[in-house]
Amino acid sequence: MSFQNVVTNKADIGKSSRIAAKDLSMPDIMPDFPSATSPQLTVEKLERKQTGQSEALRVLDLNKSFRSGFLRRPIRGISGVSFTVSRGEVFALLGHNGAGKTTTINCILDLVHAEGGEVRIFGNPNTEIQSRAKVGYLPERPYFFEHLSGRELLVFYAKLLKIPTTQIKNQVDSILAKTKMTEAADRPLRKFSKGMLQRIGLAQSLLGGPELLILDEPMSGLDPVGRREVRHLLQELKAEGKTIILSSHIVPDVEMLADRVGIMCEGRLVEVCDMVSLANQSSYEIRIVDTSTNLGHRTERVSDVNRLGKKLEQLAQAGQKILAVETRRSGLEDLFMKVHNQRNTK
Repeated sequence: MSFQNVVTNKADIGKSSRIAAKDLSMPDIMPDFPSATSPQLTVEKLERKQTGQSEALRVLDLNKSFRSGFLRRPIRGISGVSFTVSRGEVFALLGHNGAGKTTTINCILDLVHAEGGEVRIFGNPNTEIQSRAKVGYLPERPYFFEHLSGRELLVFYAKLLKIPTTQIKNQVDSILAKTKMTEAADRPLRKFSKGMLQRIGLAQSLLGGPELLILDEPMSGLDPVGRREVRHLLQELKAEGKTIILSSHIVPDVEMLADRVGIMCEGRLVEVCDMVSLANQSSYEIRIVDTSTNLGHRTERVSDVNRLGKKLEQLAQAGQKILAVETRRSGLEDLFMKVHNQRNTK
């Protein structure tokens, strides 16, 4: 749901009737880990060169801690988080539960006040309400009024956004169709499945035509069918040129959606990788019939697709029989586990 004209000042955040856009879950509260011994990523390493694209989001050295217990001792939430997101890009925050993903998102939206750092949304400080006018947001565990139907819910939020009355019906019908919720639109929300609730949540985030979507764990709690439906919807939005920032701990979903991925661990952004560059690290294994070995075949590996083509041609010319060609790559999951294992050994 877009923030435009819904919350008039910071003090109204807790009072607003726009309860679905508040994340009622607890923030990512981390134990008081010792400072990381590996050098913190610098802004220069995290920022990608802008090739004619303007930035949708800039996050610089974001810090947030919480206080807990009788003595109100500080507990680290996030520390030194920096990254940029270009218009039209899909950027994913990947990390285990409690890594700091939700806290980062809440600080970006100024739902939680950061203790240090800077956030700019389309060039405007995130502390200015107008900066969030073009933002749609879906929290990890939104709360909806269960007695309303899906259609009534969207009309309610459309009115909060002060969308002209003459445009509400067409916009709601269009978004219901886009999210494939038209048939279920008049059912009470209490009868919705988890996947349907996620889709109606995505629907409310699209009201008002936001340019930036921030989605906290949009696949959370979904079965394989529900995950596929939401993933296809996000791919459609990506094709339309929407800028999307999502958090997840599900590596395959991130691989299929994201252009770049920031890996979070212990409240820090420890790695940012480009998915195209990661895919180019692929290697290929060719299994060839060889009766001189115990297995009856031998394996040869080539490092890229061009060499693969040449190798296959050479084998064919030599009369060698090929059993299989398999792709072996250092994927996102391998990088994710490598980063976490390195952090855990320090």
